Amino acid sequence: MKDRALRVLPPIRHGDLFDPQIADGDTVVIIDGVYHHSPAIRHKEIIWALGRGVRVIGAASIGALRAAELHECGMLGIGSVWHSYANGLLDGDDEVAVAQSTEGDRHACTWPLVRVRQVVGAALTKGVVDANEAERIVTALADVYYAHRSVDAVRLIGRREAPAFAEWLANELDANPHFGDVKRTDALDAVGLALEMAKTPTEPVEGLTWATRCFRQWANAHAAQDTEHGRLPTVQRVTYQQVFDPDFKDVWWKYLISLGAPDLPPAVACAVLHPRTDLTDQDTAARLLAGETVCDRADVARYAAINAEAGRTNRGFFPEAIKESVVRDMLAAVWGTGHAGLEEEAWLRGLQGSREAVDAARPFVLGFLRDQEAVR
Repeated sequence: MKDRALRVLPPIRHGDLFDPQIADGDTVVIIDGVYHHSPAIRHKEIIWALGRGVRVIGAASIGALRAAELHECGMLGIGSVWHSYANGLLDGDDEVAVAQSTEGDRHACTWPLVRVRQVVGAALTKGVVDANEAERIVTALADVYYAHRSVDAVRLIGRREAPAFAEWLANELDANPHFGDVKRTDALDAVGLALEMAKTPTEPVEGLTWATRCFRQWANAHAAQDTEHGRLPTVQRVTYQQVFDPDFKDVWWKYLISLGAPDLPPAVACAVLHPRTDLTDQDTAARLLAGETVCDRADVARYAAINAEAGRTNRGFFPEAIKESVVRDMLAAVWGTGHAGLEEEAWLRGLQGSREAVDAARPFVLGFLRDQEAVR
């Protein structure tokens, strides 16, 4: 966040912190996040961001939960939901879970338990319910699956356990639709804190370096750059070069030399060196894409679109299901090696053998075959 500029994005998910638009020194505020139908934001992704100097603030929902878990790593928390998690008053993910419309509307369709607790607590303070009724309402709604905990469910159970509660709640919501919405209050406080701290320099948190193979795979899988064909995954662009650029063997050899390749023949060096390539590094990406053309980027985008369309029209299709023999035939034809030469050629192109080459080439097979048919 620079010069008080504010960018609002959808609920965070696994991989979002690898966005190249998030620069060192920026501030990220995590409020809501996906976790049911898509992978949730991982702790190590947040730790990695903190380690490179990104200020991360969490509040209200998964942001509050992650801030409570990662406060010792430098993540900042704010708001009553975060405070409750940090102090052990809350411990379940379902306390902040809500369902959203499948039509793209980001408004919550249900109530989280933290809002139920807030509202019932207000009713208890005002004498609308007594302690036993308040406990029964919260307990009953805690047993309702989060995706079914609508305001109607809150009113129905409230009316059953304390007849005066439902009418009181309806009046409060008529006067203020955000009544008891503690997540909203905490979210606004978090944004306010971020704006206040925007001009305060951030420093990388020491000792938070992650270099595991699993983490590098995450980072590479989500690395992307803006192109004339939209934002394209860097790994797909590099893989396209490995598969289709006849000169990529030279590109890969120069890359290994830049890393200090030993004085060995290229075929031997390529087979024994397995650098942990970081595609989030712009210099590394540029080296590996040295031979890329405008047409190459167009093909990457077009082949991805062909796969997506095939998946929509045929629910049984996905690139990983393409037969290995079909992929090997394509590689043998493109590389001009025949099947016998695939193993060595793969190593020379930075792929760890023909098996990895097959897996890497699968996303391009359908588009390539269609192109071959078009020229016949």
